[in-house]
Amino acid sequence: MVRRSKMVHASQTKAKLADSLKDLMKKTPFRKITIQNVTDHCGLNRQTFYYHFKDMYDLLRWIYQNEIFRDFGLDRNWKNTLLTTLKYAKKNKVFLRNTVRSLRKESIERFLYPFVFKWASRVFDEACSGLFIRQEDRNFLVKFFSHAFLDAILIWVGNGMPESESHLLQRVTMIRDMVRLYEQSQSVPDAAAVFPLMQKLRSEQNYL
Repeated sequence: MVRRSKMVHASQTKAKLADSLKDLMKKTPFRKITIQNVTDHCGLNRQTFYYHFKDMYDLLRWIYQNEIFRDFGLDRNWKNTLLTTLKYAKKNKVFLRNTVRSLRKESIERFLYPFVFKWASRVFDEACSGLFIRQEDRNFLVKFFSHAFLDAILIWVGNGMPESESHLLQRVTMIRDMVRLYEQSQSVPDAAAVFPLMQKLRSEQNYL
């Protein structure tokens, strides 16, 4: 009981520090915010911060893991996961754009890639369900799509998230369907089956 109480308190303290950082990032670039700024803003001290986090990047990582991507490990339905995450992104647009603008692209990708890879694995496992596919081919497809999707999402965030969540979901579904058609063919995709999807993709601007 005591242990559970301590865990709840620790979680609440982390959330308080996270809310403080997000609030500060509404007006200040992440790279200009200090630990002292965060603790002063929420009424805690530096010792408390260091008890829970190593540095500012550790706090930022916690926010992404426990708020933005918290459903990635819970909901087995990849569509629900994507929509939930994109809705959070829209709701916290200023915070996410600040992150993208304040950190180097390589740093952000290292941050986000593990979450995106886990999600992309579900997309492709569903697409190839019941089909024979070599493990190395499957891994290549998942890695390729993870990097491409992550790059597209960073551009989407940087541009102010102009497209709707449902539109992005539609594009991902289209790519998944193309992968399934390809795997069903066992070699080269059937042009008659794939061509309509390719035309639809090309008709979209800035497709994934």
